[in-house]
Amino acid sequence: MSPTLTPLERKRPALHKLIDELPAEELDLVERVLARLEMDRLWQQVQEGFTQDWTEGKYARLDEIIRDVRTELKQRAA
Repeated sequence: MSPTLTPLERKRPALHKLIDELPAEELDLVERVLARLEMDRLWQQVQEGFTQDWTEGKYARLDEIIRDVRTELKQRAA
C-alpha cells in the first residue's frame, strides 16, 4: 500500500481496489476497522443529540423523574 494520498474523487475506487486485493485473512481486520469507524461516527451523532437536548432543557426534570420512579419501584417491591 502506498502512503500517498489520492484525490478525493478517486478515493472510493482506490479503496475498493485495495480491499479487493487484500488476502482473505486480512478482511476480518478491515471489517472490524470499518465497524469501529461507523460506531465512532454514530456515537458522535448520539452525543451531539444529547448535548443539544440538554442545552434545550429537555432533561431539566430528569432528576425528579428518576427519584419518582425509584420511589414507586420501592413501594411496589415492599
